[in-house]
Amino acid sequence: MRLTHVHMKKFEEYSPYIDTVILPIGTIEAHGLHAPLGTDVLIPQRLADHLERQLSGRVWTLPAVPFGNTWHLQDFPGSIDVPSRIFADYVHAVVSSFARWGVKNVVLLNGHGGNNTALNEVATRLVDEGLRVLVSNYWVDYREEIAQITPGVGHAGEDETSLAMAVDASTVELELAGEVVNLEATRVRFPNMGREMYPNAYSGDPKAASAEKGERLFELISTRLVQEITALWSHNS
Repeated sequence: MRLTHVHMKKFEEYSPYIDTVILPIGTIEAHGLHAPLGTDVLIPQRLADHLERQLSGRVWTLPAVPFGNTWHLQDFPGSIDVPSRIFADYVHAVVSSFARWGVKNVVLLNGHGGNNTALNEVATRLVDEGLRVLVSNYWVDYREEIAQITPGVGHAGEDETSLAMAVDASTVELELAGEVVNLEATRVRFPNMGREMYPNAYSGDPKAASAEKGERLFELISTRLVQEITALWSHNS
């Protein structure tokens, strides 16, 4: 059930039957010249809509958290950064408040890599409070399968741009996409790191993106998520 569409009385009536919340989480940040600032919000929200249709009756689908930890790309126009500790406290407070209404399972449907550290901390805190938690990072969790559809994996690359186009093609200006950018992984942190690693605020090859590929990716990812949520439910005591 979509939480935003339910009246108070219906919430009270449905609560004994719903034990799971799905929280889409993203951020607002630069995605090159071609993809929208809200890419990391639009994708998990669309995934949540897929799950809502498939798991209706046992889940609360929550409105997306639109702002997250965007330290790497904070210097690019439109990027909004929330410090990790504040972001973690906020997400924890939102989710833990559902426990009083019978929620036992939590799906943190993350669309942004910069949120990972904070969300792993949130998951640990929620588990310590007796909840069961799935932290989903689709681009990592299903990377090999995604690459079979869109080989140009990367930040605002072929995969992410295709997903954004499937959500709303009008938000993507593919003709503005630049050349292929391949990044070397590093664990070092340094000033102006984002500008050096992502000179044009994207990586990979977005030029081959399409809405059709995005729809295939949504089908793949949502199918895998249903499997993982079903497995999460199997841990119920």
